[in-house]
Amino acid sequence: MKISYRDVDYSDAQDRSRLVRWYNDPEIKHLYSLFTNEEGFGVSFTSEYFERVGRNPPTQGPHRTLMILVDGVAVGEAKFEMDAPKLLTKAPHTAWLALVIGEAEWRGRGLGGLVVQHLENLARETGAQRVEVGIFEYNGPSLRFFQRRGYVEFARQSNRVWWNGKMWANVRLRKTLSP
Repeated sequence: MKISYRDVDYSDAQDRSRLVRWYNDPEIKHLYSLFTNEEGFGVSFTSEYFERVGRNPPTQGPHRTLMILVDGVAVGEAKFEMDAPKLLTKAPHTAWLALVIGEAEWRGRGLGGLVVQHLENLARETGAQRVEVGIFEYNGPSLRFFQRRGYVEFARQSNRVWWNGKMWANVRLRKTLSP
């Protein structure tokens, strides 16, 4: 298995089509996207949505949105943003990390750990001293995944995300990066 990365091309219909399929996948949609009510959860991501994302990239600090490739085939998306407004950690040189393994056959096979390591390295190369992630409290596997990698919970935002008929907390974890 050869893992590589390239920037997501939001102007490319095939990249947008993959993102639409992954972000609307009913098995993972509730794990990656923050919805504040049932109506929001019911809205589908569209190709036009991702075109807008491509036209409006983050404006603060270094950032990358990457297509994860296994043997040249796109299987997921990974991103990092430095000093992003969404961070609860307000100390400078903090990176936000996020990933989604879009292709079901690649979930649970160790790919996520390799991707997080790659994102941490990219963040470190751009001057990050720490990284932060947000995981919804009902996502026990992801919470354990990040905790095994040295991430520590430092905040909970109660009643932040809607899923399965009720509101849940958004759990924030962070990790100090070694130089």
